[in-house]
Amino acid sequence: MDTSQKTIVVVDDTPENLRLLVGILKEQDYIVRPAPSGMLALNFVRATPPDLMLLDIRMPEMDGFEVCKQLKADAQTRDIPVIFISALDEVADKVKGFSLGAVDYITKPFEAEEVLVRVKTHLTLHDLQQRLQESNARLQKEIAERRQAQEALLQSNQALEHRTQELSDTLQHLKLTQQELIQAGKMAALGQLVAGVAHEINTPIGLGVTEASFLQRKTRELFDAFSAGTLKQSGLKKYLQLALDSTTSILSNLTRSAELILSFKQVAVDQTVQEKREFNLKTYLDEVLLSLNPRYKRTQHRVSIACPDNIVLTSYPGAFMQILSNLIENSLLHGFEQIEAGHITLTVTPHDHDLILEYRDNGQGMTPEQQQKVFEPFFTTRRAQGGTGLGMHIVYNLVHQTLGGQIECHSERGRGTTFRMQIPLEPRSEKHHPYTQKEDS
Repeated sequence: MDTSQKTIVVVDDTPENLRLLVGILKEQDYIVRPAPSGMLALNFVRATPPDLMLLDIRMPEMDGFEVCKQLKADAQTRDIPVIFISALDEVADKVKGFSLGAVDYITKPFEAEEVLVRVKTHLTLHDLQQRLQESNARLQKEIAERRQAQEALLQSNQALEHRTQELSDTLQHLKLTQQELIQAGKMAALGQLVAGVAHEINTPIGLGVTEASFLQRKTRELFDAFSAGTLKQSGLKKYLQLALDSTTSILSNLTRSAELILSFKQVAVDQTVQEKREFNLKTYLDEVLLSLNPRYKRTQHRVSIACPDNIVLTSYPGAFMQILSNLIENSLLHGFEQIEAGHITLTVTPHDHDLILEYRDNGQGMTPEQQQKVFEPFFTTRRAQGGTGLGMHIVYNLVHQTLGGQIECHSERGRGTTFRMQIPLEPRSEKHHPYTQKEDS
């Protein structure tokens, strides 16, 4: 303990005793303030409260008992340790002194060592008591804050569990929808698509459930530690960081699940029924290109179409629109990712009873591995940016199922990509419902 920072008020109406006590204490580097009377001592203490007080009992005008009584009645001075020093050694005097709030009682004549030991002991106890009070105040504040944090986390967990249950219910609904679609025979490849959707959704939902369960267990452990009084600040900080990481992961997985559900709904459930009708292919493709112009008009990319003016089809115009839209979107997102001025061409050529549509871009091209997977559902090189990998799968099914044709891909890294489609002038007689929403591949 640094005694040079401690202030002690010594009160005694006998000058010799006062000088003796002051000398003993100053030798230990205490800051000592002598007071020859009780009234003067009260004025000292009220002006600048000391760390401890040595108080004689028998004094004129105001004795030590009265001084102590007034100190303990004042909220500003009641916590100052008071040690009585007196020639009175009767038990009744000592009992009275302690009952008034004194912490110790030294009988005259005294030894210097005894005075110093008792002074040091009570200064140390006083310091510890103050620290304990401060710690208790901080602890009460932390307890209140932790209660609030715990309640907020519990509410968050409940909300996350509710959201997870909603997504699980939606997945069950999608599985039922899958069975209905397969039985209806609307699309031969829909079974594979739905299986992929279920697998894709199960992964983030499973991760979300795992994280929610882990967070619930850690929350229960925190609550148990709090209830037992063993919770430490370091443990709370560690838990809060863990909770932040877990809720971030859960939210990310739930968001991903919602995106996949929306994609499936667009692909398999909310397909717009379109009627077969007669239309001029060149005119319709120009209209589609005009509607897509806002997608690339602020770039330096160019799209050109070469199609004879006299090709009139009785087919599904929406399918052609979706094919062209998804192919252009694929080029903009992937082919031209690091190219400022790309060029896209669509060439349409009649061939016997078929149409040959050749879509070409001068983008960065694909690797052989990417070419093999380009039409697979959920294959994408942009999953981290939110791509679902359904765009080119939609194109494949529109060409094969809706229009009854064929499509193949040719590409080299650094030399662009070509999609060649061979489509009958008369599509298959049974009615198919083409997709009506673009998907990022």
